[in-house]
Amino acid sequence: MKAIGMLTLLAVIGNIVKLHYKVSSNLDSLSKKTNHDNFTLPSSSTEDSSSNAPTTQEGASGTNNKAVNAVIHVGPYKTGSSAIQHYSKVLHLELASDKYEMPWKHLKQNVNPWDNQVEFATCFLPERSGERSIFPCREDLLEAGLSIAQQNNNSLLVSAETFAATETTGVAELKTYLGQAWSNVTIVATYRRYYEWVVSVHCENNKIKRSLAGHKLWQAIQKNETERLYPSIQDTLATIPVRGASAAVVARYKEFFPNVVVMDYHDKRKSLSERFYCDAIPHAPNTCKKAQEMMKNEGEEKVNGSYDAVYEELTYAAHRSGMINVHSKEYCEAVTIAIKAHQEKTLKLSSDVFPRACPSGKILDDIWDISLRSEKDFIKHSSNGLGYEDEVSLLSNSLNDDFDVYSKTRLCDVDVHTVLQSQSGLEHWVMHGKKEGREPYCKEWMDY
Repeated sequence: MKAIGMLTLLAVIGNIVKLHYKVSSNLDSLSKKTNHDNFTLPSSSTEDSSSNAPTTQEGASGTNNKAVNAVIHVGPYKTGSSAIQHYSKVLHLELASDKYEMPWKHLKQNVNPWDNQVEFATCFLPERSGERSIFPCREDLLEAGLSIAQQNNNSLLVSAETFAATETTGVAELKTYLGQAWSNVTIVATYRRYYEWVVSVHCENNKIKRSLAGHKLWQAIQKNETERLYPSIQDTLATIPVRGASAAVVARYKEFFPNVVVMDYHDKRKSLSERFYCDAIPHAPNTCKKAQEMMKNEGEEKVNGSYDAVYEELTYAAHRSGMINVHSKEYCEAVTIAIKAHQEKTLKLSSDVFPRACPSGKILDDIWDISLRSEKDFIKHSSNGLGYEDEVSLLSNSLNDDFDVYSKTRLCDVDVHTVLQSQSGLEHWVMHGKKEGREPYCKEWMDY
């Protein structure tokens, strides 16, 4: 009946270098460029760069001439990093009042701060990595980072998901670099459940975003070359690397840094940005206060979020099947709006109830196993082992229920063929459309 209602609407209508940057080999050149009289940039990687003390400005500036805090936010990808980076720009004055600076601020020319946080992080990727070829390592950003400590004894803040792709050698080099100038290093990562994360990565890799979906749909209709508007999520599930997920990234960094803070993406008691600027970053009271005010008054801005393009996918399938003829961009938009309005306003149903083509039981079992192991690792890390067994016991049922929903919805593709084959009432609506003698346009369907 649900698919029938959807199809009835379609009838009414009628008719989206080397394996690493050699930090140790470049330290001499960085030393010459920065003219740090008070800094000796060691080539040895044996120095402990992550001492948990001191944590105050007075304690840090005493005998070892090192600044206090270096905070490296490593993502991973699709765990709310874009929002944190967005607010690092919005809150830059408050961060400065808390003596936190970002390397791009010290470059002479005007720069895009987001690109240049990436170009700081790519210095620790393999020289021939794909991301480094797009965002080349900028040595002047490494130099600028050291200047933050040398000039004002200030703390460093760098946020880039690219750090999540850093292999063991690169993490070791990051430790060596940070050990030059900061006495307390905090690595911040965000934990997101694996089965949610893979869906978000699928959307990111295929540019499935609300802001782009309409344009993507109209382009696809004009070309009319592919069976589906977007690639199947099952293609992503077969190829996505586990190493990029939260638990694996945290494990790599814990090998080298004793202070790894892991934020829970699913904890809704605070926004992710508030937790980052109030709880994860040491000694940033002004930034925290401003972040709290913004979250209370405006809410957390959604940046680079995922999108389930079910209605665009159905519009494209209906056009390719010949059920409707989407002949203009305006009509394309009208169709999508009308399908959504009929499903959610008229039938009062969500898009989740459409028939779905889901992965095999084996694939779902594998995803569940990885998700459960990751959740256990996160709980063990956050609880330091205290009450670990009790928490694991409590999580299993709730996690299983949530995964069950995902396994029937977001981990699946909408089954457009099954939806389109249900055509009860089609003749009535086709005749009605012909009597009207015209096709609906977007403004009319907005009020459907």
